[in-house]
Amino acid sequence: MPTVNEPVAAVIVGLLLSLSAGVRITLPLLALNLLALDHLVTLPANLAWLGSEPTLIIVSVACVAETVVHYIPAAGTFLKAAATPLAFVAGTLLMAVPLSGHNPLYQWTLAAFLGGGLSTLTHIGLTGTRAAGEPANVASLGLFGLVWNTGELLVSLILAALGGLCLVAGWAAKGIGLAVLAALILSLLLVAGLRFARAPQTASRV
Repeated sequence: MPTVNEPVAAVIVGLLLSLSAGVRITLPLLALNLLALDHLVTLPANLAWLGSEPTLIIVSVACVAETVVHYIPAAGTFLKAAATPLAFVAGTLLMAVPLSGHNPLYQWTLAAFLGGGLSTLTHIGLTGTRAAGEPANVASLGLFGLVWNTGELLVSLILAALGGLCLVAGWAAKGIGLAVLAALILSLLLVAGLRFARAPQTASRV
């Protein structure tokens, strides 16, 4: 696990996990929990509860519920917006894990600012895009929502997997490459979603 000797890798791992939490809050927490239970990563003492079996049960149920709710158009958008504070908390926790070897003040300040901030901004951006795409979802008879939510799930899964891989490997060079790849994937998803959302409006004006 990247700690003091690999500060760049630690930040990159935290960003990947926080970005994943911005897309889907519970999925990267579940991934981290499974890695800890399998003893692939060692959690710091003050975050050991993230790798416990009770946490596994709670996060697993929450992950299934979050996934199902996202496929309900109006309710999914409302609940996603309401869950914004949870995205901040998840992003902060996930960033704090790879920074565990640092001074606690530095660890939690950076975790809240970078991890919590990135997760919150990503979450808000996706929620806004989702809301803006409601007309497209209606026009496509729900197809847009199905594609969008499946895309969100896959992107969050990929980001969590990349973050977990870097967390286990702890290689700065690999982390940088994977972070660039993750940013490209998220950017493509956002651009595709915006274009899809604007398509029905453009067609109606013709």
